[in-house]
Amino acid sequence: MNTFERLWQLATPMYPQAVQRPSLNGVTPRQRAIAALLVEGHTDAVIANRLGMNVRTARAHIAKLATTLGSESRAQLGYLIGQSGILEHEQEIQQDRDQAQSSVPED
Repeated sequence: MNTFERLWQLATPMYPQAVQRPSLNGVTPRQRAIAALLVEGHTDAVIANRLGMNVRTARAHIAKLATTLGSESRAQLGYLIGQSGILEHEQEIQQDRDQAQSSVPED
């Protein structure tokens, strides 16, 4: 073992490990915030703007949400969001939106 490897093992990380936010039925808080905006009929660009993220990031989250819920189209995604119950607690959704807006935008 060389000096670099020894020091690397002894080093303290500069940033703490990312904390996984709790999910509801495999849907993250950010995805729930996006789902709420989707069912309101907003475009990807508006969703991205409201949540302070890049449009491509918003689309990636929408795609993950669609995969999680088993959707093959945007219309079906809206229906499945409604059927899944992930938007039943409006207060939780508002908290998710607030958290998503206050977090550092992802690119």
